[in-house]
Amino acid sequence: MSSLRSFNGRRLRTARRAAEQRQQDLGDALGVSKVAVADWESGKATPPPERLPAIARALGQSVDVLFERIGPPDLAGLRADAEYSQTQAAKALGISRVPLGNAEGGKRRLAVDIAERAAALYGVSLAELEAAQDVSFGIMPANRLVAGRPASGTVGEKLRALLRTRPMSDEELAAAINRKAQAEIVAPAVIEALRTEQQSAEEILAGLPLGTVYEGLADALGVPPFHFQTGEQVEREIMERLRFLAQGLGEGRVTINARGGGGISEEMLAVAAELVMREMRANDAPDGQ
Repeated sequence: MSSLRSFNGRRLRTARRAAEQRQQDLGDALGVSKVAVADWESGKATPPPERLPAIARALGQSVDVLFERIGPPDLAGLRADAEYSQTQAAKALGISRVPLGNAEGGKRRLAVDIAERAAALYGVSLAELEAAQDVSFGIMPANRLVAGRPASGTVGEKLRALLRTRPMSDEELAAAINRKAQAEIVAPAVIEALRTEQQSAEEILAGLPLGTVYEGLADALGVPPFHFQTGEQVEREIMERLRFLAQGLGEGRVTINARGGGGISEEMLAVAAELVMREMRANDAPDGQ
């Protein structure tokens, strides 16, 4: 199971131009050729995962914004974020690549002493490394959505972060939302108000179809619609869909098939079970709690 960061050549090109750098400038900062940068941007090649933090840093960007990772990191993700290739990490740990490869591939866990040294090398706690190792073995944290999670922060903060790497005008964002709605529901002034947080997003968007607004923004900025929602909003939406499915299954109107015909994954079943249990606990809580 891989949870490495996503890479998009067009997004890299946009971020480089926003930083007013030439391909040669970025290549010089990274110790690679102009041709290598051009190949990344055109999609002919992809930089190694361990290079992504340095690329983001050279462009003055957060790696979490420029190269988003949906879901919790696995061992390979922690290693790449620490800017080590597997060979480099093994050398720094004084071991062969075999134990790292086995652990990252979900075959055999790291020995305790190696895990402790790896945590120190990667700049994380032992608990964080063990959680990432669980992900490598297909065990997702019980308190996180495996299909991804909303980014933290307000809608305005998320917009500003995304616009640093994908510059778009208020007019363009408003047009994207209106195309999604197939009607003129927002003006550029609404986007400006969201971006500058003149009021809360709830106040600015009161009376508007939030799902359509977020879908339009997501399409324009290349992120999932839930990027603009809070964790509570995402969970509420999932619960509503689970209720619909449960009712349909009970009445024989609905059947469930995962994409690809492989059945529902254990991770998705675990998420569904967790959300159901949370709602049950909330419903069972005494009034006033």
